[in-house]
Amino acid sequence: MSNQPIGIFDSGIGGMFVLNKCASLMPNERFIYLADSAYMPYGTKHSEVIKRAAYRCADMLFAMNCKAILVACNTATENAIDGIRTLYPDKIVVGLEPAIRPALRDLQSGYIVALVTPATYSSQKFGNIVQSAPDRIVALPSERLASLVECGDDDNIEREVVSLLSPHSGASAIVLGCSHYSYIRPIIESRYGGMAIYDGGDGAAARLLYRLKENGLTAAHGARGKIDFYSTVKCI
Repeated sequence: MSNQPIGIFDSGIGGMFVLNKCASLMPNERFIYLADSAYMPYGTKHSEVIKRAAYRCADMLFAMNCKAILVACNTATENAIDGIRTLYPDKIVVGLEPAIRPALRDLQSGYIVALVTPATYSSQKFGNIVQSAPDRIVALPSERLASLVECGDDDNIEREVVSLLSPHSGASAIVLGCSHYSYIRPIIESRYGGMAIYDGGDGAAARLLYRLKENGLTAAHGARGKIDFYSTVKCI
């Protein structure tokens, strides 16, 4: 048993949907959520910049005595999680990945649209997934959508979603391949109600719990759950 906190980070508010899933699944745990606003958005940046930002977040969270961290960002997971694990080989580091494999497993026909960031789209990890079933996956990177969600620009969010998805209204499923995109689920459900929607949040939360149990690091029964929020600051 361990009552040390669990660290969760993303470039902004997107990872909070993963935090909510973790807190629901593990109500006795303490969480530290770090929004890396100084480097938001990750998805349009070069891989080396993403790595530096993600390593800095991991350093901050482990310096705050976290027993594990969850990289609640698809882009950071695709580009930086291997490096974080190399830097912290004795720590639990769980990532958030586009839920393409579950979608392919569930759907025996039709094709899947994966909404991603440009940095995820160009990563080797994501490319390998797409190449595993190239005739069934259409990847749609957006340079604007994560930033629009972060700013709460509802009108332009809907325009961007419609622009991306209207040519693919016949798709069988949509994979939300960026944590920020969880906030567009109501728009997709309203306009494209026949499509199944997948995100990696539940899988990441379940994986985190499994790793904690595996290492005997779950919070004590009866421990009081808590969430603390932190943010980096963009330099002017």
